[in-house]
Amino acid sequence: MLVGFNPRARRGFTLIELLVVIAIIAILIGLLVPAVQKVREAAARTQCSNNAKQIGLALFNYESTYHQLPPASLVPFSKINSSSNLDMNVPFGPNWAVLILPYIEQDPLYKQANPGSYPGIPVTPGVVPPYAAVNNSWRVLRGVVIKTYQCPSDPYNAFPYNDPTGNAPPETIWARGNYGVTASYEDYDHVAYGNQFKTSQKGPLKGVVASAVMSANYGARLLEITDGTSNTIMVGELRAGISPLDPRGVWALGFPSASIVNAGRAPYNPTPNNVLGDSGGDGDEIQNCAKFWNPTIGSRQRMGCINDPGAIMTSGMSRSLHTNGVNTCFADGSVRFLPDNISEFTWGLLLSKSDNLPLGNDY
Repeated sequence: MLVGFNPRARRGFTLIELLVVIAIIAILIGLLVPAVQKVREAAARTQCSNNAKQIGLALFNYESTYHQLPPASLVPFSKINSSSNLDMNVPFGPNWAVLILPYIEQDPLYKQANPGSYPGIPVTPGVVPPYAAVNNSWRVLRGVVIKTYQCPSDPYNAFPYNDPTGNAPPETIWARGNYGVTASYEDYDHVAYGNQFKTSQKGPLKGVVASAVMSANYGARLLEITDGTSNTIMVGELRAGISPLDPRGVWALGFPSASIVNAGRAPYNPTPNNVLGDSGGDGDEIQNCAKFWNPTIGSRQRMGCINDPGAIMTSGMSRSLHTNGVNTCFADGSVRFLPDNISEFTWGLLLSKSDNLPLGNDY
C-alpha cells in the first residue's frame, strides 16, 4: 500500500525565520563578548597582582639576605643631583630587577649575567669612566623575556625597546616589563643615595620632604620606612612603550618609567594614568619624547610625555591598561589596586617612606 506523500513534512525555514534566528544569535554574541572580555581582564588583572606579589616577596627575601632592599639602579660614579643618574649614554649598571633574579627562580640567568662583575674598575664618585673601561657583561640578559615582570593586560610588552641611536654603544632589543620600584616623587637625581629632598615645585606637595624606598645606589632597610610599611608603596605598575623608540617599561633599565616609579611633585605631573602630554609641554614622563611624540599621546594613547629632544629621564608615572587604576605592592607585602582618581597629595605620600604626614581622605 502506498503511503501518501505529505509535502508539509519536509518544510524548511522561511527567510523571515532564518533572519529572526540570526538576529537572536547576534544579540547573544553581543551580550557574551563583553562578558568574556571582562572575565579575561579580571584574570589578567589577577595575574598582574600575583606578579606584583612575587616581586614584593623577592624584595623581602633580598632584604633578609642583605639587610636592606636592593638599589633601584647602580650608578656608582654618580653623585646626588648628578645627571649621570639619568643618562642612558653613560655606563650605568644593573638595576633592582636584575639583582633579585635569584629570588624569582631565575638564578641561572643571574649567574650568567654575573652582576657582581660590574663595574670591574675602581670608581671615583663624580668621575664618569669611558664605557669601554667598565665591565658591562651583565647586559647579556637585556633581551630575555621574564613573565614575572610582564602584566598580561599590556600587549605592548611583547615588542622590545629598540633604538639603535639611543645608547652608547647602541645595544638593541631590550625586553619589556611592567613593574617599577618606587623612588618617591622628586626627580630621580634628587633622591640618589637615599637623599631626602624638599619639594619646591608648585602643587599640593610643595614643601613636603620626598624620601625614596629605593633610588640610585640606595635601598632602604625596612626599619627606615617610618611612615609604616602599610602606608608606603614599594612596587607600582608601568606601561611598556608603544613605540620601539620609547624606553618606558624595560625591565633591566634602571631609569624612571623603565623600571622605576617616581613622580607626582607638580600640578602637571599628578596621578596614575593621567592623560596629559598632548600639548608636548605638560607631560609627565621622560623628557626625550621627541622621537615618538604625537598630538594625542596623552588623551588617546594615555602615554603622555614632553616633546623634548633631551636624553634625560627624570621621572616616571605609574600606568597600566587596567580599567581605572594600577596594581601596587606595599612594603608590608599587601597588593592593592589604587584608583586613577587618587589625589596627587595622597599618591605622593604613598610613594615616600618617611614624610611623617597623614594620608589624604581619598585613601
